[in-house]
Amino acid sequence: MSSEPRSSLLSLGIRLSILTIGWNALVGLGAFVSSVVDGSLSLAGLGLNMLIDTSASAVLVWRFTKERRDPAAAHRLERWAQVWVALAMLGVALYLTAQALRALIAGSHPTTSAVGLSLAGASLLALPWLAVQKLRVAARLQSDALRGDAILTAASVGLAAIALAALLANSSLGWRWADPAAALVIAAALVIEAGRMASKRWLAPSSAPS
Repeated sequence: MSSEPRSSLLSLGIRLSILTIGWNALVGLGAFVSSVVDGSLSLAGLGLNMLIDTSASAVLVWRFTKERRDPAAAHRLERWAQVWVALAMLGVALYLTAQALRALIAGSHPTTSAVGLSLAGASLLALPWLAVQKLRVAARLQSDALRGDAILTAASVGLAAIALAALLANSSLGWRWADPAAALVIAAALVIEAGRMASKRWLAPSSAPS
Protein backbone atom coordinates (compact mmCIF):
# COMPACT_ATOMS: atom_id res chain seq x y z
CA MET A 1 0.00 0.00 0.00
CA SER A 2 1.33 3.49 -0.80
CA SER A 3 2.47 5.73 2.07
CA GLU A 4 0.49 8.56 0.47
CA PRO A 5 -2.65 9.39 2.54
CA ARG A 6 -5.68 7.49 1.29
CA SER A 7 -7.74 10.68 1.30
CA SER A 8 -5.31 12.21 -1.23
CA LEU A 9 -5.52 9.11 -3.41
CA LEU A 10 -9.31 9.22 -3.28
CA SER A 11 -9.26 12.86 -4.39
CA LEU A 12 -6.92 11.97 -7.23
CA GLY A 13 -9.17 9.09 -8.25
CA ILE A 14 -12.15 11.44 -8.33
CA ARG A 15 -10.27 14.00 -10.44
CA LEU A 16 -9.14 11.36 -12.94
CA SER A 17 -12.68 10.00 -13.18
CA ILE A 18 -14.13 13.48 -13.77
CA LEU A 19 -11.48 14.13 -16.42
CA THR A 20 -12.45 10.85 -18.10
CA ILE A 21 -16.12 11.84 -18.06
CA GLY A 22 -15.44 15.21 -19.67
CA TRP A 23 -13.09 13.93 -22.36
CA ASN A 24 -15.13 10.86 -23.26
CA ALA A 25 -18.45 12.68 -23.33
CA LEU A 26 -17.05 15.12 -25.89
CA VAL A 27 -14.78 12.94 -28.04
CA GLY A 28 -16.71 9.68 -27.58
CA LEU A 29 -19.98 11.19 -28.76
CA GLY A 30 -18.18 12.82 -31.68
CA ALA A 31 -16.56 9.53 -32.66
CA PHE A 32 -19.85 7.66 -32.53
CA VAL A 33 -21.68 10.27 -34.61
CA SER A 34 -18.82 10.29 -37.11
CA SER A 35 -18.96 6.49 -37.30
CA VAL A 36 -22.62 6.64 -38.32
CA VAL A 37 -21.71 9.00 -41.16
CA ASP A 38 -18.55 7.15 -42.24
CA GLY A 39 -19.67 3.57 -41.57
CA SER A 40 -16.53 2.78 -39.58
CA LEU A 41 -16.98 -0.14 -37.17
CA SER A 42 -13.77 0.53 -35.26
CA LEU A 43 -14.68 4.21 -34.91
CA ALA A 44 -18.11 3.17 -33.60
CA GLY A 45 -16.40 0.83 -31.16
CA LEU A 46 -14.15 3.66 -30.01
CA GLY A 47 -17.08 6.01 -29.41
CA LEU A 48 -19.20 3.37 -27.67
CA ASN A 49 -16.32 2.22 -25.47
CA MET A 50 -15.61 5.82 -24.44
CA LEU A 51 -19.26 6.47 -23.61
CA ILE A 52 -19.44 3.30 -21.48
CA ASP A 53 -16.16 4.31 -19.84
CA THR A 54 -17.90 7.58 -18.98
CA SER A 55 -20.65 5.74 -17.11
CA ALA A 56 -18.07 3.60 -15.27
CA SER A 57 -16.17 6.73 -14.25
CA ALA A 58 -19.40 8.27 -12.95
CA VAL A 59 -19.94 5.21 -10.76
CA LEU A 60 -16.37 5.54 -9.47
CA VAL A 61 -16.88 9.22 -8.57
CA TRP A 62 -19.84 8.08 -6.46
CA ARG A 63 -17.84 5.21 -4.96
CA PHE A 64 -14.78 7.32 -4.00
CA THR A 65 -16.92 10.15 -2.64
CA LYS A 66 -18.89 7.65 -0.56
CA GLU A 67 -15.71 6.27 1.03
CA ARG A 68 -14.97 9.64 2.59
CA ARG A 69 -18.16 9.33 4.66
CA ASP A 70 -18.69 5.58 5.00
CA PRO A 71 -15.76 3.23 4.20
CA ALA A 72 -17.85 0.09 4.77
CA ALA A 73 -20.52 1.20 2.31
CA ALA A 74 -17.80 2.24 -0.12
CA HIS A 75 -16.39 -1.28 0.01
CA ARG A 76 -19.76 -2.67 -1.08
CA LEU A 77 -19.92 -0.07 -3.85
CA GLU A 78 -16.42 -1.09 -4.94
CA ARG A 79 -17.55 -4.66 -5.48
CA TRP A 80 -20.66 -3.63 -7.40
CA ALA A 81 -18.60 -1.15 -9.41
CA GLN A 82 -16.47 -4.12 -10.47
CA VAL A 83 -19.62 -5.84 -11.72
CA TRP A 84 -20.69 -2.76 -13.68
CA VAL A 85 -17.28 -2.31 -15.31
CA ALA A 86 -17.13 -6.02 -16.21
CA LEU A 87 -20.62 -5.85 -17.74
CA ALA A 88 -19.64 -2.71 -19.64
CA MET A 89 -16.63 -4.54 -21.07
CA LEU A 90 -18.83 -7.46 -22.15
CA GLY A 91 -21.35 -5.06 -23.70
CA VAL A 92 -18.67 -3.41 -25.84
CA ALA A 93 -17.20 -6.81 -26.76
CA LEU A 94 -20.58 -8.21 -27.83
CA TYR A 95 -21.37 -5.14 -29.90
CA LEU A 96 -17.99 -5.22 -31.64
CA THR A 97 -18.21 -8.96 -32.31
CA ALA A 98 -21.70 -8.78 -33.80
CA GLN A 99 -20.90 -5.78 -35.97
CA ALA A 100 -17.52 -7.16 -37.05
CA LEU A 101 -19.04 -10.46 -38.17
CA ARG A 102 -21.79 -8.60 -40.00
CA ALA A 103 -19.22 -6.41 -41.76
CA LEU A 104 -17.05 -9.40 -42.73
CA ILE A 105 -20.03 -11.30 -44.14
CA ALA A 106 -21.45 -8.28 -45.97
CA GLY A 107 -18.05 -7.10 -47.18
CA SER A 108 -18.83 -3.54 -46.12
CA HIS A 109 -16.08 -1.02 -45.54
CA PRO A 110 -15.79 2.46 -44.00
CA THR A 111 -15.09 5.72 -45.71
CA THR A 112 -12.33 8.03 -44.54
CA SER A 113 -13.10 11.46 -43.12
CA ALA A 114 -10.96 14.19 -41.59
CA VAL A 115 -13.22 14.26 -38.53
CA GLY A 116 -12.81 10.54 -37.85
CA LEU A 117 -9.05 10.71 -38.31
CA SER A 118 -8.80 13.76 -36.04
CA LEU A 119 -10.83 12.20 -33.22
CA ALA A 120 -8.84 8.96 -33.35
CA GLY A 121 -5.59 10.90 -33.39
CA ALA A 122 -6.60 13.09 -30.45
CA SER A 123 -7.52 10.00 -28.43
CA LEU A 124 -4.10 8.48 -29.12
CA LEU A 125 -2.47 11.59 -27.68
CA ALA A 126 -4.59 12.03 -24.53
CA LEU A 127 -5.85 8.64 -23.40
CA PRO A 128 -2.56 6.73 -22.80
CA TRP A 129 -1.60 9.19 -20.06
CA LEU A 130 -5.05 8.94 -18.50
CA ALA A 131 -5.02 5.13 -18.54
CA VAL A 132 -1.57 4.97 -16.92
CA GLN A 133 -2.53 7.43 -14.19
CA LYS A 134 -5.68 5.48 -13.35
CA LEU A 135 -3.73 2.20 -13.22
CA ARG A 136 -1.25 3.75 -10.77
CA VAL A 137 -3.96 5.13 -8.50
CA ALA A 138 -5.91 1.85 -8.71
CA ALA A 139 -2.86 -0.06 -7.49
CA ARG A 140 -2.37 2.32 -4.56
CA LEU A 141 -6.06 2.21 -3.61
CA GLN A 142 -6.27 -1.53 -4.26
CA SER A 143 -9.35 -0.80 -6.39
CA ASP A 144 -10.18 -3.40 -9.01
CA ALA A 145 -13.06 -1.22 -10.18
CA LEU A 146 -10.71 1.65 -11.02
CA ARG A 147 -8.30 -0.82 -12.62
CA GLY A 148 -11.13 -2.09 -14.81
CA ASP A 149 -12.04 1.47 -15.72
CA ALA A 150 -8.40 2.05 -16.66
CA ILE A 151 -8.58 -1.03 -18.89
CA LEU A 152 -11.61 0.49 -20.63
CA THR A 153 -9.57 3.65 -21.20
CA ALA A 154 -6.65 1.57 -22.49
CA ALA A 155 -9.07 -0.25 -24.78
CA SER A 156 -10.08 3.13 -26.17
CA VAL A 157 -6.40 3.74 -26.96
CA GLY A 158 -6.28 0.44 -28.83
CA LEU A 159 -9.53 1.18 -30.62
CA ALA A 160 -8.28 4.64 -31.58
CA ALA A 161 -5.12 3.11 -33.06
CA ILE A 162 -7.18 0.47 -34.83
CA ALA A 163 -9.66 3.01 -36.18
CA LEU A 164 -6.85 5.21 -37.45
CA ALA A 165 -4.97 2.31 -39.03
CA ALA A 166 -8.09 0.72 -40.49
CA LEU A 167 -9.32 3.96 -42.05
CA LEU A 168 -5.90 4.59 -43.58
CA ALA A 169 -5.47 0.97 -44.72
CA ASN A 170 -8.91 0.93 -46.28
CA SER A 171 -8.41 4.21 -48.13
CA SER A 172 -4.86 3.54 -49.33
CA LEU A 173 -4.70 -0.28 -49.66
CA GLY A 174 -8.35 -1.31 -49.97
CA TRP A 175 -8.14 -3.69 -46.99
CA ARG A 176 -11.84 -4.01 -46.21
CA TRP A 177 -11.26 -6.75 -43.62
CA ALA A 178 -8.83 -4.68 -41.48
CA ASP A 179 -11.52 -2.70 -39.65
CA PRO A 180 -13.71 -5.65 -38.47
CA ALA A 181 -10.80 -8.04 -37.88
CA ALA A 182 -9.04 -5.60 -35.58
CA ALA A 183 -12.30 -4.96 -33.71
CA LEU A 184 -12.55 -8.71 -33.00
CA VAL A 185 -9.11 -8.65 -31.38
CA ILE A 186 -10.16 -5.83 -29.03
CA ALA A 187 -13.42 -7.66 -28.24
CA ALA A 188 -11.51 -10.80 -27.24
CA ALA A 189 -9.22 -8.79 -24.95
CA LEU A 190 -12.21 -7.16 -23.26
CA VAL A 191 -13.88 -10.54 -22.66
CA ILE A 192 -10.72 -11.88 -21.02
CA GLU A 193 -10.41 -8.87 -18.73
CA ALA A 194 -14.13 -8.95 -17.86
CA GLY A 195 -13.77 -12.61 -16.89
CA ARG A 196 -10.80 -11.78 -14.67
CA MET A 197 -12.75 -9.04 -12.93
CA ALA A 198 -15.82 -11.23 -12.46
CA SER A 199 -13.77 -14.03 -10.90
CA LYS A 200 -12.16 -11.60 -8.46
CA ARG A 201 -15.57 -10.15 -7.62
CA TRP A 202 -17.03 -13.48 -6.56
CA LEU A 203 -13.90 -14.99 -5.02
CA ALA A 204 -12.74 -11.91 -3.07
CA PRO A 205 -13.35 -11.79 0.70
CA SER A 206 -16.31 -9.64 1.77
CA SER A 207 -14.55 -7.79 4.58
CA ALA A 208 -14.05 -4.06 4.21
CA PRO A 209 -10.57 -2.56 3.97
CA SER A 210 -9.07 -1.04 7.09
